[in-house]
Amino acid sequence: MAQAMDQKPGYQDTGASCPAPTQNITLNLKNRAKAITSASYGPENPNLPNDAFWNKKADQWDVTVDDAKKSRCGNCAAFNVSDKLKQCIADGIGNEADPWGTIKLADLGYCEIFDFKCAASRTCDAWVVGGPNTGDGGDGQDMSSEDDMPDSLLTIKIGGRNGD
Repeated sequence: MAQAMDQKPGYQDTGASCPAPTQNITLNLKNRAKAITSASYGPENPNLPNDAFWNKKADQWDVTVDDAKKSRCGNCAAFNVSDKLKQCIADGIGNEADPWGTIKLADLGYCEIFDFKCAASRTCDAWVVGGPNTGDGGDGQDMSSEDDMPDSLLTIKIGGRNGD
């Protein structure tokens, strides 16, 4: 987990302003896998009940299952849904599919902690109150550079009740 937070955002070296994982599916999947293994990103299919997943989150965060279900990527401060990032995601999807239809259907944004395209209906152990990041200076913040990251990212929910 610490490694993911210590990394600089994966922006392209070509001078483009898009994070590399939005343009490179292999890198995106690698970063998503890291979020799954180190921060329990999920559930795999948010359209299913996923009782075991949500019970574990509720126990870990010492909240009710209903409260755990309210802490989703879609309202995480690290979930970037700015127009700029959505354009990057659309450009990365390309014309192989309907990029804007895919973004809308999956409710995609960009995880600024783990650097991957993220679905709003999921969550992870690194969830941070205050999102999403719309890039407009309102809810959330534009965290496109390390210097702009709010201090709250240093106090993310990880571990159980006893800090393990």
